[in-house]
Amino acid sequence: MENEVVLLDTWPSMFGMRARIALAEKGANYEYKEQDLWSKSSLLLQVNPIHKKVPVLIHNGRSICESAIIVQYIDEVWNDKFPIIPSDPYERAQARFWVDFIDQKYNNTWMKLWLSEGEEHETCKKELISNLKQLEDILGEKAFYGGDTFGFLDICLITFYSWFYTFENYGNFKMEAECPKLMAWAKRCMQRDTVSKSLVDDRKALSSCYVPISLHLLSLLTMGDISNNNVVLLGSGFSMFGMRARIALEEKEIKYEYKEEDLINKSSLLLEMNPVQKKIPVLIHNGKPICESLIIVEYIDMVWNNNNNNAPMLLPFDPYDKAQARFWADFVDQKVYHFSRRIWTNSKGDEQELAKKGFIESLKQLEEFLGDKPYFGGEQFGFVDVALIPFYCWFYTYEMFGNFKLETFCPNIISWANRCMKRKSVSITLADGKEVYESVLDYKNKFLMD
Repeated sequence: MENEVVLLDTWPSMFGMRARIALAEKGANYEYKEQDLWSKSSLLLQVNPIHKKVPVLIHNGRSICESAIIVQYIDEVWNDKFPIIPSDPYERAQARFWVDFIDQKYNNTWMKLWLSEGEEHETCKKELISNLKQLEDILGEKAFYGGDTFGFLDICLITFYSWFYTFENYGNFKMEAECPKLMAWAKRCMQRDTVSKSLVDDRKALSSCYVPISLHLLSLLTMGDISNNNVVLLGSGFSMFGMRARIALEEKEIKYEYKEEDLINKSSLLLEMNPVQKKIPVLIHNGKPICESLIIVEYIDMVWNNNNNNAPMLLPFDPYDKAQARFWADFVDQKVYHFSRRIWTNSKGDEQELAKKGFIESLKQLEEFLGDKPYFGGEQFGFVDVALIPFYCWFYTYEMFGNFKLETFCPNIISWANRCMKRKSVSITLADGKEVYESVLDYKNKFLMD
């Protein structure tokens, strides 16, 4: 499985360091190609035309993008040595949740700290320290985040250690004073050759002032006879993210209790089950919560992978195909959702026009990936389809606010959506488009100003 392995990276990137540590843990030989992000190479633009970012792992000519996805791919392909991802579904889901937390909260806060001044700067510093303390809390008294074993969450967090000195300098605080257990953990990690040889000198990191951008993902644990287990889903009416979980559960023919959440007055159960994000959806399986919609779908796919109905797996078996599916599902969250939300929240002028263009361009990129296939994974309805199809019931809302017709711009996406709607799991889950639109109008009248 060695074959040809190339890593495109840039030396101060904490995201590239993740891939370097994972490859080192597996003892995989690879060629490292340093990238100039101010003058991007034709190779980088060729192998990551969507984001044009590092790191990119090229394995036998095929590219895998996004650092957390790369680490998972490395673990699945080089699976004969040092398992990185927990085997238990719930523990895997928790690891993925906290990796996503790092990428969404920690990294974004640090970037604001670096760029802000005055009161905003002080707020960012407090938020960064609060995020670090949450990570310290889940570490507890364990040696590593997975217990006694260095693993996925450790790899994804330790690379920020090179930047702690930078955080301290920009924030005017001492990490040791604020988070002593986190610092002790970091020093433990640094005793591993794979880490100490991959991380850059913290003074060099400060001098580079390199600001990268991030991603997301996480995963899992459960035991016993699944068919008799207790499954509860906390969701909310027209949430496309909650619809993902419902579709996945329907595909697997899993019986579950659905609890509608009022997101203005959040229930004590929601706050207890998701104290970090306080968001839906949350899947509660035998009393244990799994948060974030894509993580939930992966969890469902892994736990109910041998159900009596012989439902096919949503994620591909092949590691490369699996990495691509995760990449495009993440693309839906990062691009499609980002632009689509701005169409109806910024319903006037240039901002809305930019959002509309970004949304259509994102769908066109997905349309290219779809090609002539019936579904994104080929002949079989799968992970990317589950990630994107809930947006279909929002298309009417986007068209009404943006004054355009999606079928004109993306006819293949509309054909794909109509095909998906023939599946019972989708048709019984998705809301009516006009009802969504009326609900959005009502929400804007109550809470938003035009």
